Amino acid sequence: MTTVVLPEPPVKELPKPLKGGVFVLFWVIAIVLWIIAPHIADPRWGALVVDTGLVFASVGFAATAITSLRAFTNSLIAGVLAIALFAVGDLIEITALVYFLRMFVPFLALLAPLYSTVGKIKVWYA
Repeated sequence: MTTVVLPEPPVKELPKPLKGGVFVLFWVIAIVLWIIAPHIADPRWGALVVDTGLVFASVGFAATAITSLRAFTNSLIAGVLAIALFAVGDLIEITALVYFLRMFVPFLALLAPLYSTVGKIKVWYA
């Protein structure tokens, strides 16, 4: 049996200052949104603002553990998708979708540091 080993494509690393900047910027945006949300008259729009802050905080938290530019771009795309799903759930009042996303989005953000740590640990060697 022969084994074909393909060379791995080069990975563009995400610079550490960019990681820290995204973390701080997104958390500032999230805190501002959480401060503004109680002053919105329509509760559906207020909930959307709170949930958008949740997405910004989650993506900012995950950005510190993301190592490649491609993974960072994918997390931003997932954040935009989450905001769109929150908009659908909050404005149409699909409660099950909103509560699922309120648990799932931070859960995915917590997985990023876990996977980056596990990726650095070499358990089995070929």
